Amino acid sequence: MKAFQAVSDAVAAEGLDHLFAVMGDANQDLIVDLGERHGVKFVHAHHESGAVGMADGYARFSGKPGLASVTQGPGLTNATTSLVAARLHRTPLLVLAGHSSLRDPYNPQGMVDQHALAKLTTEATVRLDSVHNVDYCLGETFRQVKVRKGPFILNLPQDIQQTEMPDTGWDYQPMYKSGAPQPPTAQDVEEAVRILSSAKQPSILCGLGAVNSKAQAEVRGLAEYLGAPVAVSLLASGFCADYPLYLGISGGLGSDLTVNTLADSDVMVVVGASLNEWTTDFGKIMENGKKIIQIDDRQDAFGWFARVTVGMAADAKTAVAALTDRLGAASASRQADAGLRQRIQDSKHGDIDYADGDSSDPRRAAEYLEDALPKDDRILVVDGGHVGMIYAKMLTVPCAENWGLGWDFGAIGQGLATAIGACFARPGERVTHVTGDVSFMMNVADFQTAVRHKLPLTVVIFNDNAGGQEKHDLVHKKLNPSYADTPQPDFAKLAAGFGAKGFTVRNPDDFGEIDKALAVEDGPVVIDVRINGDVELAASWEIAKHLS
Repeated sequence: MKAFQAVSDAVAAEGLDHLFAVMGDANQDLIVDLGERHGVKFVHAHHESGAVGMADGYARFSGKPGLASVTQGPGLTNATTSLVAARLHRTPLLVLAGHSSLRDPYNPQGMVDQHALAKLTTEATVRLDSVHNVDYCLGETFRQVKVRKGPFILNLPQDIQQTEMPDTGWDYQPMYKSGAPQPPTAQDVEEAVRILSSAKQPSILCGLGAVNSKAQAEVRGLAEYLGAPVAVSLLASGFCADYPLYLGISGGLGSDLTVNTLADSDVMVVVGASLNEWTTDFGKIMENGKKIIQIDDRQDAFGWFARVTVGMAADAKTAVAALTDRLGAASASRQADAGLRQRIQDSKHGDIDYADGDSSDPRRAAEYLEDALPKDDRILVVDGGHVGMIYAKMLTVPCAENWGLGWDFGAIGQGLATAIGACFARPGERVTHVTGDVSFMMNVADFQTAVRHKLPLTVVIFNDNAGGQEKHDLVHKKLNPSYADTPQPDFAKLAAGFGAKGFTVRNPDDFGEIDKALAVEDGPVVIDVRINGDVELAASWEIAKHLS
């Protein structure tokens, strides 16, 4: 047995069954071995960033670790944006990276220090320097992917890959133990219960940590006991969406009702959210001198953005359950605010003064799409700059598990790969990817991957033939906005050229084309929605100013 076959055995034993990769000389033997001996499904992407992004999307929507492979040198450098995005999302993801032979220090593809690059992008990596270190390297790999969570890069030099294992009877043995979820301390629970028992207007704010902990039932139980509304960060959209006092997204992309309700509360339970300036609407929800009870499994999550009264370093699901149990013994439950429930219902029917011009107001198009998509089982992956803010604000999902966002790293163009990965994670379910024209064109080559595999993927492109956010910024700065213009091809014809179905919406009179596109049952679909790029969200310039 050679070293690359030992790695292959370990990957298969750990249950990683989909491989997203771009093949090169330093990873081709491993790819073929995983497919031929272990039956791992191989998805050949067109770009390494797409391959890692697909593995990221697969992990997000399947609940299982993702698996990607790239070759040496430019294979890894091409993947860096997707690697950082996966790290920021805390996605369990293994990248098998080919590496130049250690015996060849002058190989131009070895001029980049892959170990240092991997540390910069993921902070989690090892290089297989010897066949005698196989067990150690595999232990570190799966300890990160299965226990600590987050992406990991296993660098595999070509000459070591092809070296025979010294033990002819070697077989893979896991070198890690899965730890039990961290419970909160009794002291923290008692202090939180004391504060909540005397709260007049408690509220709950949930983030990605609550989603990853699968704490929805526990959070809802706490919310019902307190009669408290639940809001979410952008990454956790849809979490507790069926709860009557669900407020939706907090921050600039949320509603005034959400921000004001959180600001007016006197105690806020924060579950797996960082309280960054985007979620808090630049501090607005922190007003009123409120007390904050923050629950997070990251030791460094507390105190950066806000002073917390109680900081529970614990698993979200475990901590919320303990808190609710102790509250039940200490105080009576309270009734939900019926007036707030009515205000939430009324806020869903706000009037908008549309400005279509010669095309469609993007808010009108987003509202139409919200009504046209299936309500109970829609799966959404959103991307884009300014238009991304619009449909992140206006489109909803029935649960957090059906929501994907391409902005973890603040990069556009990530969403297509995430959506393709979601299609493999949820076979037979249609995924809707809503994006902008510049975002779609950034990684358009991998749309052919969706066509090749006949994936049930609908891509809705809000097309203003420009970098929308940048154009709005230039207008505010009184600079020539034409520098942001990027005339695009006819996306319906582009889709047809790839072998997919394409539809064009030139103005609101063509919205029936959206219905036709959503009725397609097989294969990828593209909907080119021409929008009025002059329409700007109120939050757009405020966010831009804070970014600069």
